[in-house]
Amino acid sequence: MNTTTETATKPVEKEKPAQTGNALVNIDVYLKSGIHIGTKYKNGAMNKFIFKSRNDRLNVMDVQIIDKRLKIAIEFIARHSPEDVVFVSRKKYSLPGLKLIEKNFGYKVILGRFIPGSFTNPASKYFVEPKLVFIVDPNIDRQAIVETKNIRVPVIALSTTSSNVRDIDLIVPFNNKGRKAVAMFFWLLNRELSLKNGLIKSVDDYSYKIEDFIYTLDDASDDGEESGERKRFSRQSQQRPTRGGFRGRPRKQ
Repeated sequence: MNTTTETATKPVEKEKPAQTGNALVNIDVYLKSGIHIGTKYKNGAMNKFIFKSRNDRLNVMDVQIIDKRLKIAIEFIARHSPEDVVFVSRKKYSLPGLKLIEKNFGYKVILGRFIPGSFTNPASKYFVEPKLVFIVDPNIDRQAIVETKNIRVPVIALSTTSSNVRDIDLIVPFNNKGRKAVAMFFWLLNRELSLKNGLIKSVDDYSYKIEDFIYTLDDASDDGEESGERKRFSRQSQQRPTRGGFRGRPRKQ
């Protein structure tokens, strides 16, 4: 689980056999995208996902655990109808991926500042009733997590080593601060959902590249991380999801 600039160690050699038949992608692709690189700080709840601390004090997360959690998260998302799932993010790096996820599958997206009451106040013009909420950065979108807890709906979140993971039902250890890492996540999510929905027959049919999901300056006018306004990508995003009873929430790790 070392970075590409570090010398090989025994733990990395142990990881390699798992990549051939079980990992979603080759481990080297994960490493190149930097999905395992954390911050210099760590939340105690994230300790179990940390593989080591580098000499530069950056904490490195376990790639095998990341891959396992990604599989669980994708399976859980795929079990829900797109109109029942809301992706919440103020991260500008998630913009291209969220656009494609909404366009290709109809998932609801909230980009920019999360308006208080969006999940709890039926009188709000932004009100939606999700059955599953996905958070790209729990430190930024804490209000969305609080409201999701209040309505007893499960939360999945990409969480780096310093993330506040309180009230998150499924923690996916991940570098949610890296432009290419975030692009990698949405590239992979889009691929797996395409497979599960029969849009492609195999990974060989998948035509998207990770570069298609990388945020560029051309997206700056649509940047939601620094904007104070609520933005949604399409009319479908603003429609209220189908009503239905809550069938339970996954428990914490």
